[in-house]
Amino acid sequence: MASAFVYQFTVKEFSYLLFKKKICPKCGGKMRKQKCSEIVDGARFDSASAPLYTKRREVKHYYYSFTCKHCGEKFILTDLVKEER
Repeated sequence: MASAFVYQFTVKEFSYLLFKKKICPKCGGKMRKQKCSEIVDGARFDSASAPLYTKRREVKHYYYSFTCKHCGEKFILTDLVKEER
């Protein structure tokens, strides 16, 4: 069981999540949002200047994925922001 959790967004990802219409880049269909998670090593989120988690501590990393209702294609938030450019 993870003893900590983290959400990690860039400003563009957060803006897309809150304000943009979720349209499939492949077919133009509506997409369904799903909150996902994974357990990762806490050292992954430590920075050189300020360690946030002790080594060997598990962290639950939350992220969003989107599935097109029309074609069934799956995307993560980071990919959708890259496709938007």
